Amino acid sequence: VVHCYSGSAETLPQLLDLGFMIGFDGPITFKNAKKPLAALAAVPLDRLVLETDAPWLTPAPHRGKRNEPSYLPFIGAKAAEILGVSVNELAEKTTANATRLFRII
Repeated sequence: VVHCYSGSAETLPQLLDLGFMIGFDGPITFKNAKKPLAALAAVPLDRLVLETDAPWLTPAPHRGKRNEPSYLPFIGAKAAEILGVSVNELAEKTTANATRLFRII
């Protein structure tokens, strides 16, 4: 996993070619998050994971507070919006990705 991805969309093909999953977290919900959103839009759904990175990188509207896993829906909602899928579809895909990544049966 490329944890807390903050790179550009242009760098993603190299990481994907190496087999990495790409993790996104709270910064995709920030008002001026142009670079993270462009990168998110370039990640195939089968390579995306969502993270909270607790206690850091808290999503809006809780920015400035201690991050926690219960804030993951804010990250998921923004990711679904950017990717043009429903929150349920995004949740299914990212759960399947995490299951595959961590080899959970």
